[in-house]
Amino acid sequence: MLPNFLYIGTGKAGSTWLMEALTWHPGVFVTPAKETDFFDLNFHRGTAWYEEFFVGAQAPAVGEIAHRYLRHPEAAERMRAVLGPTRCITVFREPEDYTMSSYLFAVRNGRFSGGPDAWVEQRFESDSVRYMTLLDPFIRAMGPENVFVGCFDDLQEDPAGFFRDICLFLGIEALGLPAHLLGKSNAAARPRSPALALLVNRTAKFLKTHGGQYLIAAVKRRKFVKSLLYAPLARDERTPFSPASRAMIRDVAEPEVRSLDRAMGTRLAERWYGASGMAAA
Repeated sequence: MLPNFLYIGTGKAGSTWLMEALTWHPGVFVTPAKETDFFDLNFHRGTAWYEEFFVGAQAPAVGEIAHRYLRHPEAAERMRAVLGPTRCITVFREPEDYTMSSYLFAVRNGRFSGGPDAWVEQRFESDSVRYMTLLDPFIRAMGPENVFVGCFDDLQEDPAGFFRDICLFLGIEALGLPAHLLGKSNAAARPRSPALALLVNRTAKFLKTHGGQYLIAAVKRRKFVKSLLYAPLARDERTPFSPASRAMIRDVAEPEVRSLDRAMGTRLAERWYGASGMAAA
């Protein structure tokens, strides 16, 4: 058994929530280990290793949540070679908001101690918000009809409606969500001990390339572990980007978003930037 759909990215756009929602649905089998990392970090292990994650899958929709695939230059062709034209789900977040979330995630894991503008100046990866460039290999490999482009804003505003669209794309019954899936998952946090958070993050990265996917999943599911490592981040603890940082992000992202809209018929640029092309941030 191999998957007939994959969530390919991005990160920081509801992938934890989506895994919980799909796992809850009786018509879906999702690998218990989020992010097998097969098509990026573990492709050398072979298909038999990957198949082990899907043992016992009986549902009409079988898949995995792996937000790193979108960023890997060979993932789309590897997926096509192993799986054929497979349905791919992607969710994009407003680029400035996405960059802020990436910054907060780095702070949470003890990997950065400066402010948000220092993050943009020193660590901003412009490729991370080149949405059309990232998605194009999957559109070409799988066909546009097999690519779902979701908007994180829709997930935040209407989780039930967002999930209904996912179900329709996967060809499964669009069930109403239970109450516990109508709220946030994996909200922003700060480390109680930056040194310990960094150690945990580095250990997880090591395990991803050494067959430790199930161990990572088991630890992540334990809420008390998260409460020991992290404290909720209050809204007044978040410092916004300066106008210069916002402009830097937008200059990279806006042309890409408009190109994505033309290719896939989405309206993300209109939602985030307005309908009239490049404008001052």
